[in-house]
Amino acid sequence: MTSSERRSLPSILVRIRWTLAVVAILGSVVLAMVMRHVSQHEVNELLDQGLRESAEILQGTLAAMYREGSTPPQLTTHSDYEEHLIWQIVSSHTGAVVHRSHKAPEAPIATPSGAAMHDSVDGLWRVVQLRMTSDGSWLLVGQSTREREEAQSEAVQYVTVAALLLGAGVTFLLSLLLRRELSPLRDFSREVAAFDPLNPTSARAMTTRAELLPLAEALTTLGARLAQRIRSEQAFTAHAAHAMRTPLAGIDVQLAMAAREAPAPLKERIATARQAATRLHQVMSALLTMFRSGEPPRQQSVNLADMILPLAPAGLSVDVPESSMVTVDPDLLSAVLLNLMDNAMRHGASRLSVKAGQEGSTWFIDLIDDGEGCTQEQLMAQRNRVEPGHHDPIRGGNGLGLTLADIVMRAHGGRVRLPDVAKGFHIRLEWPIVR
Repeated sequence: MTSSERRSLPSILVRIRWTLAVVAILGSVVLAMVMRHVSQHEVNELLDQGLRESAEILQGTLAAMYREGSTPPQLTTHSDYEEHLIWQIVSSHTGAVVHRSHKAPEAPIATPSGAAMHDSVDGLWRVVQLRMTSDGSWLLVGQSTREREEAQSEAVQYVTVAALLLGAGVTFLLSLLLRRELSPLRDFSREVAAFDPLNPTSARAMTTRAELLPLAEALTTLGARLAQRIRSEQAFTAHAAHAMRTPLAGIDVQLAMAAREAPAPLKERIATARQAATRLHQVMSALLTMFRSGEPPRQQSVNLADMILPLAPAGLSVDVPESSMVTVDPDLLSAVLLNLMDNAMRHGASRLSVKAGQEGSTWFIDLIDDGEGCTQEQLMAQRNRVEPGHHDPIRGGNGLGLTLADIVMRAHGGRVRLPDVAKGFHIRLEWPIVR
């Protein structure tokens, strides 16, 4: 999986973080709305209560002055401050203002009535009315509506900011806790990556969390089964190599004896046969090593013409430049070329064109034959099977040559491509250049 594909996968941590953020924001908004409603109600109630208490204090003070026979003095007006609480004494006979505070309006701020507390007609004052004397005078105490709104607004702002900061802080704290709690997953993945079924010492405790323990035990059990199978296949490999080494050695001995007794015209053919037998032994060893032990390819610089021409079967003309140098595992590539040339002949090819070289940071080998080829639907089916690396034996359809080419190229870190061609069949082998 490439790094871009990894980045495109959804992240559990990111998804949970977004969920926490959304929940925290919505919770903060709801909490702010509730606290706003409560604060508005409580602040309004507190202001009303303070206004009433102020009015009662003024009433007691002014009533005492009236009882002593004096009247409140006419106070001078000041302009160096903003007065948010005013009072007026209004005559019930004339409806005029008899006495007032510094910045109280000259006209009554409300018409005296039986209502204890209400808003003024112009909406500028919250008014409390109290009867003063037996002659029917009224004490009107007003509080600035704008000041009350400012107090409520500031209280709401403080509450809202506090709720949002609380939500952000909780989200940040939960994100840190979540990251810490998910860290065992990263540790577990590293332990699994380092786990070697064939090395018993690597089968240590892979997790410190109870939730991951069943998965760790399942992986350990799977590793034990895999190790047993690998040991069985390694035993098979040793047996197969020993079993095949003897007949190949016998063939080489017989060819050597035949070369001594054969006439001169046949000696060259026998030498070619001995070279082919030696190459077959090397190919067999390379394939068994790759398929059974998983060792990486042993790449070296080779001339493709020197490799492919001795392998070409009779009846197939191979056109390859004399100097076509590539860096590859020659034994594995020989096995691939043998099978691909055999496939080409079985599909009616008599000529094979081979090209090789570099394109950027990639080696390539193009093999184009003049056989019967395949339909576009068949070609698409082959591409779908090769490019994702599907080699399901139940599905089949690839053939040994194409499957083997794909496996070998992937062992080199490359791939097999099947480009369009007007006639015949085109196979491209690609693998990265090792610096």
